[in-house]
Formats: sequence, structure tokens, C-alpha cells
Amino acid sequence: MRAGTATETDCAWCPSNRRCWGEALPSESVHARREPPLERGARLFEQGDAAGLYIVSSGCLVLRVSQPDGSQRVVGLRLPGELVGLESYAHGQQMYTAQAASPSTVCRLHLPALGAGAAHGALLERLLLKSAAQPERASAPWAGLPAVERVAAFIENYSQRAHLSAREDPFKLPLTRADIGSYLGLAPETVVRALGHLSQAQRLAVRGRTVRLGGPAR
Repeated sequence: MRAGTATETDCAWCPSNRRCWGEALPSESVHARREPPLERGARLFEQGDAAGLYIVSSGCLVLRVSQPDGSQRVVGLRLPGELVGLESYAHGQQMYTAQAASPSTVCRLHLPALGAGAAHGALLERLLLKSAAQPERASAPWAGLPAVERVAAFIENYSQRAHLSAREDPFKLPLTRADIGSYLGLAPETVVRALGHLSQAQRLAVRGRTVRLGGPAR
């Protein structure tokens, strides 16, 4: 990687730029600073912190919003190549807490000041297009489905977003049953029963958090 400053790097020279951006970036188009690695459970930022824009390089972040009763609700996931914090920029502070659901690495994007000329406009256009393409901009594929199909759709959606190409290969879900339930609007016990039903129907195999997809997608 070729450093742009002592703390920032030109993303064009990073070997992960295609994974993050889906294309080879032209030089000097995006600069970012690699943050210290996050262990599982570590927080990238808290709800209410000053706004900042990040991109996930590896791992998985879970997004939580504090409720009036003090509990937290899972409102999203961010996987490699997905932006974190863009929704918060207009408010000047983070709208949720971002926590590593698995060991993760992220980069903080450098945004030029408003009025910085053509470079600023090109970067904003790139971010706008990327934001519009993020999976959670569209309706969740499990919306309106019964519990079992909701859990099945979530696991299928996760495998696609994580670029897990081979359906027969096992992978580890980064979320607990409680977090999956919070995300899907289900009780943890309902998630456990749904996974058991899907396993009995041989649509997937489950051992702890390790899942193997089996049979055609439904």
C-alpha cells in the first residue's frame, strides 16, 4: 500500500480495493485510514458519537439502536465492502452503535471539505452510488414471511452478502440466536425452533453457529 499521508492511504494502492469497492480505483480518488483491528464484541463507535464514515474490509459489524427502556435492538449488519455511518452524516452524530460480531477490520474514509472542487464531487458520486447499492437500501427479503421462512431468508441473504459461493460449504454465523431474533423481530426461542425445523427438513445443517446450506433455496 502506498501512503498518501502519515495516517492515510490511497485506496487505489490497497490490494483489497476491489473487494471494498467492486472495481479498481483510480489513484487519488479515495483516501482512508486503517483502524486498529476489532476483536469480537469490540465497538467501532457508540450511538451519539461524532459522525464518521467507514468501510468494512473484513469481518462483520452489527448495528444496534438503544431503546427508551434501555435495551438495544439490532437494526443492521455490515459486511466486507459495505459502508458504515453514512446514514449518520447529515445528523452530525452516529445514529447507532457499531459492534464487531466477529474479528473485523475497517477503514475510516477521508472526506474532503465541502467546496473542495472536482475531487469532492467525484467522491460524493462514488459514495452515493455505493450507498444506493447496499443491500439494506431495499426491502428485507424476509419481510412478511412466517418465522421459519424469515430465518431461512436471513441465512440465505447473509451467505450472499458475505460472498459464500459454495452452498455445500459450512460457514459460521456471526450473530447469536438473540441477535438474529432482534434483527428479524422474533423471540430467540422462535429462532431456535425455526433452525430446528429447517434442519429437520434438510434445508440446512446447524451445529452451534456453524451452518451448511442444503437443498434448493426456497
